[in-house]
Amino acid sequence: MRRAVQLALLALFIYLLALTRWPLSDAILVNAFLVIDPLLSMQAAIAGRTWVSGLAYGFLMLGLAAILGRFFCGWMCPFGTCLELGDDLVFRKKKRKWRNHERHLRYVKFIVLAVIMIAAIFGQGLAYLADPICWATRLFTYALWPMGAGIGNVGLDLLRPVFEYFGWMNLARATVEQPVFGSFGVVAILFFVTLVWLGRYQRRFWCRVLCPLGALLALPARFTIFHRTVGDACDEDGKCRRVCETGAIDEAFREYDPGECIQCQKCVSNCHVDAVKFAPTKSFAQSLPKTDMTRRRLIGAFGIGAVASAWLGFNSKRTLIKDEALRPPGALPENDFLATCVRCGQCIKACPTNCLQPCAFETGAAGLMTPTALMRLGPCDQNCNVCGQVCPTGAIRALDFAEKPFAKIGNAVIEPGRCLVWEQGRLCLVCDEHCPYGAIYWKEVAGGARRPFINENRCNGCGQCEEACPVTGVAAVRVYPAGQIRLSEGSYEREAAERGLDLTRIESIDY
Repeated sequence: MRRAVQLALLALFIYLLALTRWPLSDAILVNAFLVIDPLLSMQAAIAGRTWVSGLAYGFLMLGLAAILGRFFCGWMCPFGTCLELGDDLVFRKKKRKWRNHERHLRYVKFIVLAVIMIAAIFGQGLAYLADPICWATRLFTYALWPMGAGIGNVGLDLLRPVFEYFGWMNLARATVEQPVFGSFGVVAILFFVTLVWLGRYQRRFWCRVLCPLGALLALPARFTIFHRTVGDACDEDGKCRRVCETGAIDEAFREYDPGECIQCQKCVSNCHVDAVKFAPTKSFAQSLPKTDMTRRRLIGAFGIGAVASAWLGFNSKRTLIKDEALRPPGALPENDFLATCVRCGQCIKACPTNCLQPCAFETGAAGLMTPTALMRLGPCDQNCNVCGQVCPTGAIRALDFAEKPFAKIGNAVIEPGRCLVWEQGRLCLVCDEHCPYGAIYWKEVAGGARRPFINENRCNGCGQCEEACPVTGVAAVRVYPAGQIRLSEGSYEREAAERGLDLTRIESIDY
């Protein structure tokens, strides 16, 4: 029963990821797994000093954990399901190197949780490094989706002669959109494989030892009303303890830790004398979670969180980063954006032109995995506003189509040394033809030759010119974040008017 529910919810998770695209059907629906993750919403709210809409759903999940225990970890978590499936595939019949001797390491996940929360207090977001829903999203978005698209295109190429022979011309010309995300797919796969490999030491090692979301849910789970009870018929054969997914049952077989129990019910289904059951009880005192969070470890977690925050935020004016990272239209000012963005990858997955990509270190270590626009891969579609709609924490404001043109992304700059007109005197009008704002104009220079220039007051930074530039490799016209408009609140149109910008589109572009 549990495995069927796990697979059904994993299929739902993948289906919702498939729906995360333009045009968007329902923002709340596609973000369902992210908005019920209390760790993400709490970190974004604390670090960004703002209210996050997902907080209500996160608190609801914590309330359910107080009633039902850590059922989310055992039944709903897509990352936990993937790890469990990988563990069954690789290590099911192999003897574990550890039994339950890792119990003394369980405090690690509480330290990870404490570091994340302390860093959030100091205005830095670190949950993305360890949150399982974020990693599940990245695994499918950055790795499995491009792999699936590539395999689909190879299959279509092999079958095209067959399609043409039977006259199925739609299939003969069909292609699967191939997304590109650099090396981040490899990172996601290596992270997942490493966690599966740790299963050789103990089943669901990640859930037992490292997962901060599991640690957060374990706190209210201590008050669960559905406790494990063992009847007098128990013959203490120990199978319940051996099959327990998280080692929550102690050596006496009767006591257990409700903070570690993920309600998998394996101890019930594997009891040959039917002595074990989960039933409501009024006793909250029995078997409280043993977090082993000593004062020294708590002080250590505070120190790690404070030092990490100081290291990531030492350059609060953002003066030492590369001037190349373009944020999506509607992104909050940089420091607020870094604090609020949980690096879930939803905006990157939804972008119809594949221009949004995860950052490496273009904006320093603090900007790792945040979205940046690479206009050479594709422009910012001016008929699309999906990135702000799918952002679960408000790091990217949801803009309507009337407001979006005024959310200036940056300025395009022509590099004469690479431009075919400037450098070689050749006739090229590509950038001018593609600009939807009429920002490119021509004037005579020394010698009477006409050369292209860019009116920055009309440039939105959409990247149409950069993507279309016929120069091989790096484009001759590139968009830089200078002049961008990023507001925490207020009207983009009013801000653009105050700056003297004219960002009225001269045409409607359809892709």
